[in-house]
Amino acid sequence: MLKKIPLLVALLLLVGCLLYSLIENKKNVSLKKPPFKVALLLEGKKDDQGWDNQAFRGLQQIERELHAQIVYKQDINTDQIQITETKKLAEEGYDLIFGNGRSFESIFNRIAPIYPKTHFVFFNGKSNIPNVSAVNFTPESIGYFSGMVAGLMTKTHKVGLIPAYHSMKEIEPFIQAVKEQDQRNQVIVQEVNSWNDGAAAVKIAKSMVEQNADVLVPMGDGFNIDVIMEAHHAKRWAVGYISDQSFVSRGTIITSTVQDVTNVYLQIAKQYKDGSLPEGCLLFDFKNGGQDLAPFGSMVPNPIQNKIKQKLDEYKKGAFFLPVQPPYLGCQ
Repeated sequence: MLKKIPLLVALLLLVGCLLYSLIENKKNVSLKKPPFKVALLLEGKKDDQGWDNQAFRGLQQIERELHAQIVYKQDINTDQIQITETKKLAEEGYDLIFGNGRSFESIFNRIAPIYPKTHFVFFNGKSNIPNVSAVNFTPESIGYFSGMVAGLMTKTHKVGLIPAYHSMKEIEPFIQAVKEQDQRNQVIVQEVNSWNDGAAAVKIAKSMVEQNADVLVPMGDGFNIDVIMEAHHAKRWAVGYISDQSFVSRGTIITSTVQDVTNVYLQIAKQYKDGSLPEGCLLFDFKNGGQDLAPFGSMVPNPIQNKIKQKLDEYKKGAFFLPVQPPYLGCQ
């Protein structure tokens, strides 16, 4: 009997160790957090070198810095596709779904109440739904400062503005800023009626060059580079739009108006994770780093650079207000 006691003790110890191990494993499983899941819906392609590419790079930053599980979908550009893909992602348990454009406004506002555990983010619009945020840049300031640049740099006193649509809020401040720099300045405006029609944009650019415009300013997503290349071939200057587009032709780009979409994506994801992401309107401008001017090209004289920088600094400090009506800049 005495010989069996050590064996019994060893058996009890073994059972105890096994039970302890099972308990600890159960604790570890229960404490393990579910992955932070972030999705991105793009109207176009992730490699467009503009708006959608910045969004995609923002998603990559979220993956790297916040260790998120990510997914992206391209060519989500009709109501039915947007509805289908948004519902699918919400049902798959994605915490944060970005729709990279205004076209997602009505879809997200309609679908969000059905999926209260998912937060939806779109750009350039309004929402009063608790789990929806509308990111708004300030197109009026983009228009004004790109117009100031073009108005100071034109030698022929003719500037060609090629917006995607006549309804864009950049247009009126752009025209006013061009004319403020010299009363002789004229602005030729023609819309493309599309965000992505490069062939139509190039045709418009050629017409503007024939009318002696020496600065071309595209304001679209998919056709900016087409217009810049046309300016390059015609030996004209251009102002980039949305991102620093000097890589297309350094001898052509005066500067670019930049919306730092990549950083905005990361900021929003961080706010969501720490519980501080507000619903409704989120406004980004030159004043809080959401927008900026890219470095000037070598063709821009120092006095002109200094004049633009001074005006921009005054705007950031509240000493200068954009000449727009109404004066309030907010959700579009």
